[in-house]
Amino acid sequence: MVIDSYEKEDFNMIRKVLSKYHVDKLDFVCWTHPHCDHSPGIDSLIRDMFNENMVIFSPKFYYGNLMPDLLKSESSKTPEIFNNIWNQVKDHPSFSEIWRTISANGDATHPYLLQLLTEDGTSYKDVCFFFLTPIGSRTDVFATKSKQFEKPNELSVSFILSVDGYDFFFGGDTENEHAAGISKEIVRGMRWIKVPHHCSLGAKCIADSIGPQFDYAASTVFKSSNLPQEEIQIIYAKKGTLHMTQLEENDEYQPLYEYGIIQYDYQFSNDETIVNINTFGNAGQYFVSKTRSSDSDE
Repeated sequence: MVIDSYEKEDFNMIRKVLSKYHVDKLDFVCWTHPHCDHSPGIDSLIRDMFNENMVIFSPKFYYGNLMPDLLKSESSKTPEIFNNIWNQVKDHPSFSEIWRTISANGDATHPYLLQLLTEDGTSYKDVCFFFLTPIGSRTDVFATKSKQFEKPNELSVSFILSVDGYDFFFGGDTENEHAAGISKEIVRGMRWIKVPHHCSLGAKCIADSIGPQFDYAASTVFKSSNLPQEEIQIIYAKKGTLHMTQLEENDEYQPLYEYGIIQYDYQFSNDETIVNINTFGNAGQYFVSKTRSSDSDE
């Protein structure tokens, strides 16, 4: 199961992680949206790890004139990435089962049945899986009025994966109207969160609405866009535990790397849920200092 992809200088860290766990076929791929920091290499992963039972989820692009304009406006490579995926699957006999476009309502009305193989490899566990964004009523406005998306984040897919009632939220770059359109009841039930859009202010409504059972959040970094926003980091760190793929560069105790990986190992049993966390590279836990805390409280 892979969500988004990124390559730097033709090196894809995802491949290294998949190789570590001897994964050579993918069953589930989600391309959350056509932004240049979520897309490079996802086409080659699909090509090289194609599985007859693979399902590919992407936002509901509106074909015609809108889609090419959107893709070209974002990145010169994005149309090529899309076309590579499209050419891989468009003539497959099971195309309608492989390629799934997502338009959601912010609630649990778009379920997808999923089974996870248990650790011993002898049986499967049924899990609850449903999409929350992009909010169809919002994206339809652009389609019906032939407008161009100003921000591909308006397309971003986000979803809940619930295992034994433990809700994992994969937030993509969902923010603004789409983040606000997610059911507050669902947000309160989230236990683990991939923070939307690198801890941006546009997704603050999700951080503000999480409930007391919240455990962990993980966020990536996009420094050229001045993300993460410290205000959002503080909220997550106070309500639970926040891990970042990159710590601050002035942290004298943390050597600097070109990457960061956060690994959560979950073990579910009838009695308890055990979580073991490991970080690699420049990743680590974000701590709220007294200075940060007092500034946030003002």
